[in-house]
Amino acid sequence: MWRAGLTGLIERAAARPILTLAIVVTLAVGGGLLALGLRPSTGTDTFVSRSSANYQVTADDQAHFGGDPVIVLIKEPLTDLVLTKELATLTQLEACLAGQTVVPDATLKAFVPAPAGSATPYGGWGSPCGQLMRAHAVQVVYGPGTFLNRSVSAVNQEVTSILSGARSAEVSSARAAYALAIGKGLSVKQATQAGNAGYTLEQQRQNNLLTTMALQSGITSLPSIDSQSFISQVVFDQTRGVNQPKARFAYLFPTANSALIQVRLRASLSSAQQAHIISLIRQAVRMPRFASAYGGTYTVSGAPVVVGDLAAQLTHSITVLLLAAIAVMAIALLLVFRSPLRPGRRPGAEGRAGGESSRWLRLLPLVVALAAVGITFGLMAVLGATLTMASIAVLPILIGLAVDYAVQFQSRVAEARAAGAPDARSAVRDAAASGVPTIGVAALATATGFLVLLLSPVPMVRGFAVLLVVGIAVALVCALTAGSAALILAGAGRAGRAG
Repeated sequence: MWRAGLTGLIERAAARPILTLAIVVTLAVGGGLLALGLRPSTGTDTFVSRSSANYQVTADDQAHFGGDPVIVLIKEPLTDLVLTKELATLTQLEACLAGQTVVPDATLKAFVPAPAGSATPYGGWGSPCGQLMRAHAVQVVYGPGTFLNRSVSAVNQEVTSILSGARSAEVSSARAAYALAIGKGLSVKQATQAGNAGYTLEQQRQNNLLTTMALQSGITSLPSIDSQSFISQVVFDQTRGVNQPKARFAYLFPTANSALIQVRLRASLSSAQQAHIISLIRQAVRMPRFASAYGGTYTVSGAPVVVGDLAAQLTHSITVLLLAAIAVMAIALLLVFRSPLRPGRRPGAEGRAGGESSRWLRLLPLVVALAAVGITFGLMAVLGATLTMASIAVLPILIGLAVDYAVQFQSRVAEARAAGAPDARSAVRDAAASGVPTIGVAALATATGFLVLLLSPVPMVRGFAVLLVVGIAVALVCALTAGSAALILAGAGRAGRAG
């Protein structure tokens, strides 16, 4: 039945060659234009099925904590970075990346985020900081400046709370001593003296506790963000060497000459939105106001950056692959493929014009292959699919298979002409009867082999299989219809010139 269907398709194409070519060309051009709108995708769902437990856990984690972090690597000695005014610059940069600004807090002696809606972004609303603030695309920023400012704030809050607790304990002790004295029938004067004694006793106890805590923690006064002694105490571990950072802070200070800022983007961002935010981050770290006064440098990296660059390369690679495939196929066809309409008589019988026509007719399989590619990738765009690393690999394979089907069919036409077919239409009809079953079986076997990939647990691989199988079907139809129509029209033109 399928043989009869393919043969009938060829006969209908041969009966209306101009209409057939017009339809195929229209679909190919339209599909190619639609394919230009395809967007690359390197998301987690291209590697892991959305229904899998691993994907669900990953998605839940990213919803709460943001996606994989964009890393800003700072190459600068930590003594310059955290013990000088660089720390204030670093704090402002981290605030910029978080879509915020910071202001000094006299009570906490540290920088704190400015109230929402009341702050002007660094560089104005048109700057990268302003665009990041409007985008609300960053979920959280972890960095040395943020960490140290929060450390100062937390210590000051805790110290304030302890001092407040000590004062409350002193007052409570005085009141308890006063009440006890009154209960024993002492006079007010005596009760007051007892209360004062209780207050003094509790004050001495609290002072002893505070002194012990100060000796144990090394904090003898309220710290501030510009206190080098406090910052050094937090960051450095002198037991590891001179100016070596503490091991537990390796996620912020991996070495004595570098620091890391982690920018976690919202997991709901599309690939295009994520690429735009990464571009803004790169622009932000290059702003003059965040330049290091000690020669430090910023490098933006991390998984989202690599994935974003990979997505950009996908778009570029499809152009390179297409051009390379066209060039290689064109050279091969011109060198080794003879005209399917040459009847096998003496080489000079066609004349100069006929020879040129035969030469360029050798490129017909490549034209058919490009039409198949345009239609196949146009279908992807219509169905809302995206480009993946695997779907890019379909391009050269599909071109090769489509050229193969077209060459096989046109070779059958050439054999029919050599066997005595009077014209191109008759040769196409004979080729359909003798060659289509073989070509069809070859295409079916190839498609069946690729269908096995549907068993893969990787969505990207399954998408590769589906796209290639659809492409094989489109390539076969194009080779038999557009190929037949083009050969008949070329044969009719050649007969007209001969007459």
